[in-house]
Amino acid sequence: MFKKKLLKILITAVCLAAVAGAVVGIRLLNASKTGEISLYSAEEAFVPNEALTALDGRGLQLADENDQLQLWVNLDDGNIQVVNKENGYVWRSAPTDEEMALEKSNKLWTNNLRAPILFTYVQEVSAANTKYSNTLTEEARVTVYRMDKGVRVYFELQVHKVTFAYEACLEDGGLSVSIPSALVSDPGEVYKTSSSGRVSLDKDASCVMAEFYLFPNLGATRSDMGIEGALFVPDGTGALIDFQSRKFVNSQYVASVYGADMALANGFDSTLRSELEKSQVAFPVYGVIREGNTLMAVVDAGETQASVVASRAGVQTGFNTVSARFNYRMKYKVITNSSTGDGYLNYTSFAVKEPRRVKYLFGTGDWVGMAGQYRDYLREKYALTPLSADAEPALQLNLVGGDIESGMLGDTFIPMTTFDQAGKILTWLRENGVGPMDVTYSGWAKRGESVEYPDRFPVAGPLGGNAGLKAFSEKAKELDAKVYLRDNHLRLQRSQGLSVGRDTVHNIQGYPLFGGAFANSAFMASSYEKSKKQYQDYGITGIQEEGAGALLMTDYALDAALSRQGAMSAQRDMLREMVQDFGTVRLSSGNAYTLMNGVTLTRLPSSSYLTMLDEQIPFYPLVLHGMVEYLAGDYMDFYEQRSQLLHAISLGGSVSFTFSWENTEKLAYSDTAAYYSTAFELWRKDVLAIWQEILPYLRATKGQKIVGFVTLKSGVTETVYENGFRVLVNNTDEVYSNASISLAARSFRLLERR
Repeated sequence: MFKKKLLKILITAVCLAAVAGAVVGIRLLNASKTGEISLYSAEEAFVPNEALTALDGRGLQLADENDQLQLWVNLDDGNIQVVNKENGYVWRSAPTDEEMALEKSNKLWTNNLRAPILFTYVQEVSAANTKYSNTLTEEARVTVYRMDKGVRVYFELQVHKVTFAYEACLEDGGLSVSIPSALVSDPGEVYKTSSSGRVSLDKDASCVMAEFYLFPNLGATRSDMGIEGALFVPDGTGALIDFQSRKFVNSQYVASVYGADMALANGFDSTLRSELEKSQVAFPVYGVIREGNTLMAVVDAGETQASVVASRAGVQTGFNTVSARFNYRMKYKVITNSSTGDGYLNYTSFAVKEPRRVKYLFGTGDWVGMAGQYRDYLREKYALTPLSADAEPALQLNLVGGDIESGMLGDTFIPMTTFDQAGKILTWLRENGVGPMDVTYSGWAKRGESVEYPDRFPVAGPLGGNAGLKAFSEKAKELDAKVYLRDNHLRLQRSQGLSVGRDTVHNIQGYPLFGGAFANSAFMASSYEKSKKQYQDYGITGIQEEGAGALLMTDYALDAALSRQGAMSAQRDMLREMVQDFGTVRLSSGNAYTLMNGVTLTRLPSSSYLTMLDEQIPFYPLVLHGMVEYLAGDYMDFYEQRSQLLHAISLGGSVSFTFSWENTEKLAYSDTAAYYSTAFELWRKDVLAIWQEILPYLRATKGQKIVGFVTLKSGVTETVYENGFRVLVNNTDEVYSNASISLAARSFRLLERR
């Protein structure tokens, strides 16, 4: 429901922006800034090559070692090998000669497979199609320098005069690889002057790097050698691409970390819709499971300009590969006619200069162990503390306030749940045995769900106004319920009280994005700061934030440009302030950068359901459970309610329930609201029965890590918790039986501790 609403909002904004564009004409960012933009002011601790000592010798040399691992670097080509000292298993960044002997690709792609660095480029910024190259094809001169920890490997590419470097060392039980941005360069567009004085592009000397891959073939595996295992990609809550799957696939898996950068989109073609519908990554992790050994990579820095790219054997080469791809320049459409949308694709002349780092963690077992590694990584990075196992689980409620219905004679407010009626709903639930409740109230603001941000106050009068909300908050506390207001500090729908030129995100051509549809980081923070006192006066528990944490966009405002990485930091700062002010914040997005103590995720990332994926797995829930509260969706939004409830239980999650006092049909002609069936009178007994069914499971598993997950057969799973409890879920239409248990169709059972 969230993505559909967002798409509707953005498409409307695009139409408005198109009208505005016809008036103000076209302005190119690159032309206005002469190729310079102050987006990237990366502060990296950098030591020049001249201050380091180059290593002598040829072939593999031991570069670093600790109790768990050895790191070897090939001084000839810059490839690496990592040895797990526990069992001697070797992970290579390039295939072995035996594996390559089976490869039938052309010279370029065999070099792509053997090279530690792969990149794409164009010869001029207005070229549409990129070409591949690599350090072997480019006959790179490789120099390896000794550092205080590990080594720096520096490449000077002889054909296109590109330079590149990475720094690798062993730390925290894994391999850390950084890419110093100061040592990554290309010649860009190079011009020549003829004897007659004519200036033209020198295509032989020009190289405009678009993207690059670090160790694109680390852990690469051929399917035709009988090796068992899978690629792990962060699609939805996690997915596997099986080495031995017989499924026909003719395309790669490509997904942007934290979604597409909408500042590169425009409103004149299919760009907006296609970008929103692309696969999105909520957590920047990928990996390989091979012969009982695991390799997990975490993009630790530079993730906002990264994508995860996976290729099944037979798509590009005979190898299964997965890696991170980093943007070096931005590709966008230059609009030359704002009335028709005509234009051409272009790459920025400026490059992305910011820190990039990937941490590789090695182990044995399967993806469950990888989830434990990522849990430990997040716990340390964000100082996350375990959740209490003692608190009573709370029933999760969403209450629909109201909305506007536009008519020829004016707007009519449709109250769906007044604050007095909301109190009656909570009272009935309490009297019927429900304990704590978390209540998120939507459609509470001026114009209800059609609120024209930032004009949210006062509270809608037909619901009871400011006084009614304050009284409801007080009553909720008496009933052991917490009240959250659904709000959005990123979205803008009217210009009153703000300057579109100063306060909104600008697209790459220097215009307010979609006519000023999104608040920039400064306005977003100030908007919350101005609203905070009012929230506190209402006596609410906190905010359910729909904007911050859900979308990340570069801001190309000429006087206040901010990178996507900077926008991520700003959003996290605002969410942290919400937690400091209220003790908690609820988020509709599951993006990993939002994780902190006090956060509740009200939905998990959704799968793309791409045919190239063989199995969806609950990797992310295994990471989060016991450390970050999360819900697995809203019951009223499920299209197969029993099946999806059982799936939520297998993920270790709870679900929310959406209620209104009035029948949902009253919203049939409302401007914004999109609900199916929410009338409390129709649902209350059913929901009470569901809650009584799942409450023992929630009590037993609250605050516990998930330490095991097994698919016993298709549709039947067992989730194992650190306290020994197990939850068996039969999400099929047949009875499941084994030697010790029989479980009815479409049911679950909490099993006692072993």
